[in-house]
Amino acid sequence: MPLLLQRVTSNLEFNDLVQCVCESYAVPINRLWRLFRHDPSPAGFIELRDRLIREFRSDPNACWLKVVDTDIGDKVVGAALWDTFIENPYPVFREHPVEAEWWPEGVKEADRLNLESFIEATDLGKLTYEACGFVYAGTNYLEGAKRNASPEWKALERDMQTPIHMYRMWRPAGGNWVEGETKLPWED
Repeated sequence: MPLLLQRVTSNLEFNDLVQCVCESYAVPINRLWRLFRHDPSPAGFIELRDRLIREFRSDPNACWLKVVDTDIGDKVVGAALWDTFIENPYPVFREHPVEAEWWPEGVKEADRLNLESFIEATDLGKLTYEACGFVYAGTNYLEGAKRNASPEWKALERDMQTPIHMYRMWRPAGGNWVEGETKLPWED
């Protein structure tokens, strides 16, 4: 499977990109994606695609990358959104079986700019991020419990299988992490 990394430049590329992302977050289900980003209906797909295009076009720090499989007609098999900020760095993307294709690019860019990096990780992404020099920085939980919840709320809570957790990850500028020596930014 020859893979090719490409920068997304055209709005037309978002149909295949969003299809890939939605499929990759469906099994196993990424509950945060479902909750915050995607209604799985056809109308929800269109809304998500159009919203991602608007966000991408309005954010000068955004860079979408995609990985295509050239053996199967340049099918998008991975995608990642990198936001690079000179102040408050915060790249965001998700692990995928072809993450090795885009990880080096994002990490190289952070290293070139001498920026530390922060990421929110799912269970699947945590190991990949650690392999790329990210350090576990804690866990956040999203609890769905609500007093006097409506039937619709209870159904959403059941569908989302709350509580939902995600891992906070950090990578020092340059990726130079030494266990027991490198001071974590939150340890000041």
